Amino acid sequence: MKKRTGIVPAMILMAGLAAPSASAAGTHDATATDQRAQATNFQLPFTCGDPWRLDTWGHNPALDMVAEPDQHGTEGAPLLASEAGTVNLSFWHDNAGNVVQIDHGGGYFTTYIHLESRSVEVGDTVAQGAGIGFVGRTGAGANDHPHLHFELGIDADGDGQASWGAADSERVNAVFDGVEYAGAAQTWRDVVSNNC
Repeated sequence: MKKRTGIVPAMILMAGLAAPSASAAGTHDATATDQRAQATNFQLPFTCGDPWRLDTWGHNPALDMVAEPDQHGTEGAPLLASEAGTVNLSFWHDNAGNVVQIDHGGGYFTTYIHLESRSVEVGDTVAQGAGIGFVGRTGAGANDHPHLHFELGIDADGDGQASWGAADSERVNAVFDGVEYAGAAQTWRDVVSNNC
């Protein structure tokens, strides 16, 4: 698996999120995470061919995503499932706004935060690339700045979901199209979606 390193971003940090019932999962073994992630086919959750900027800011391994160039087209951009699965969370949270979480099987979950709107409900089965909502700026934690806050998680405690939004949650390094995006205060420019 390729691992990308980034450049230090020049934007302000997003306010931290608090999951409604996040359970502490402790630290995760990076090698085990890498081995599990190699078996998956996650893609950037956007229209095929569109370039996006990914930033870890102060909440690595979570990512904030805005459209390139210069964030034009971020707000209202179609949000697509990174991989096939079943929706296990679809709700409003005061700090995170509209939230969707998808169970991809094998303990993998993706969580999408600050959506303008959600187009899926709990129990819906989605194919990779299926529309699940639109990128927005909802919830106090978005700081009124349109972006997608994305987390890849692994259900380490076996409770049927991945806790999200906090440093001690079950989130792990994101992998898109076989490339791992990780590191504190990293930025990746013009990452093209292969969610085709």
